[in-house]
Amino acid sequence: MMMYNLFYIIGIILFGYFEQSQTSNEYRDDSSLGEPPYPFNGSYSMIILIGGMVYGHSEYLSKPQRKDVIISNGKILSLMDPSKTFSFIESIQKSQLSILPITIQDQLIIPGLIDVHVHAIGGGGEQGPYSRTPESRLSELIQGGLTSIVGILGTDGISRSLSALLQKMKSLEHEGLSTWMWTGSYRIPIVTLTGSLQQDLILIDKILGAGELALSDHRSSWPNKSELVQLISDARTAGMLSGKLGVIHFHLGSALTKIDLLWQILNETTIPIQHMYLTHMSSRGDALIEEAKKWIQAGGMCDFSADTDVLNETETMDTLNKFRLEKLPLKQITISSDAYGSFPEFDSTGQLVSYGMGLPNSGFKTIQKLVLKYSWPLEEAIQFQTSNPALYLKLSGKGFIGKDYDADILILNKTNLELMYVFSKGKILKTPTWIKHSMFEKY
Repeated sequence: MMMYNLFYIIGIILFGYFEQSQTSNEYRDDSSLGEPPYPFNGSYSMIILIGGMVYGHSEYLSKPQRKDVIISNGKILSLMDPSKTFSFIESIQKSQLSILPITIQDQLIIPGLIDVHVHAIGGGGEQGPYSRTPESRLSELIQGGLTSIVGILGTDGISRSLSALLQKMKSLEHEGLSTWMWTGSYRIPIVTLTGSLQQDLILIDKILGAGELALSDHRSSWPNKSELVQLISDARTAGMLSGKLGVIHFHLGSALTKIDLLWQILNETTIPIQHMYLTHMSSRGDALIEEAKKWIQAGGMCDFSADTDVLNETETMDTLNKFRLEKLPLKQITISSDAYGSFPEFDSTGQLVSYGMGLPNSGFKTIQKLVLKYSWPLEEAIQFQTSNPALYLKLSGKGFIGKDYDADILILNKTNLELMYVFSKGKILKTPTWIKHSMFEKY
């Protein structure tokens, strides 16, 4: 009964953590920002999340289930019926395994979020050198519920380099996240690490494709159809050879040309539509939103940039509600934050009139608003940053809460959907009183 008593005591302690988290958003001033507080700072063979409602356990937007989640070696070992959990713990009480049970009292368990569009080494610069945006910060990414990110360059492919981006992705991976990246930037010919798109895709595991390649934007290089055909064909072939999807991630501007070139390529070649991944499709006006509608109906994939509170944006929220009402295939849509990228606004003459920066929690805030303000079921709202990007980009082990999946898990408050815990590959990155920081964040 010793194990049972230990389980009970820790459960009571952790319930106290939850109570504290609901009355204060301040984190404790721990002496080490890199290590969680007791008892989370121990090394455990298993972590058991007890008493929660599990969302995202199926590809088919199933209703939540009351299951206890058993985590071991960075993976989800089992979704256990609560009636069996105590006997499971007792069955291994004589072994050398160390267990951390966490009682979560009906809170909500969802998969860790995936952001396909993060300017992890910063972006911007449209207002001159002083307007370059800062690099990503680990604690901010975690606070946004992100356990997987895809890093990207943007307008600046000169003073921002793919080498620096790759190193940043490795750094964030070391800190506990799962990371990938896009090669290239806004322009053609694209910048690469090895000298060609195909070599980048085949030889560098973290590279999923090229992007964000700008179309119909005054900052793009205005590629012609033959240049795009060559690039997309290279991505497709290299994807086949590397076991990846092989995709070009297109940044769309607000020019009248919209995605005309891409429609021409679809109509005149045999290149499948899934190798063209369009972003910013909800935030460039009604004409491009109509193109997004037609694109997903044709089987293509669109990425919507999350609305930002600072700019009082509602385009993405409005578009999602509209598309849902029209029963469009929402599985063809992802949401990204455009975190640490600049948000320049230009007038009709091309003059810069305002400037801002994307934040990594904007995707998570979109999910909260869909549920709390617009009454979406949580299992439906989370798909845009969980199952949809995971399935589309072939991110193995990601996007779901299920046996043998990576233990990328968020625990949300059942009332206000506030983020309480973050697990990434089984490691605790956030508790109600603590959040992990990278080496130099505290200075």
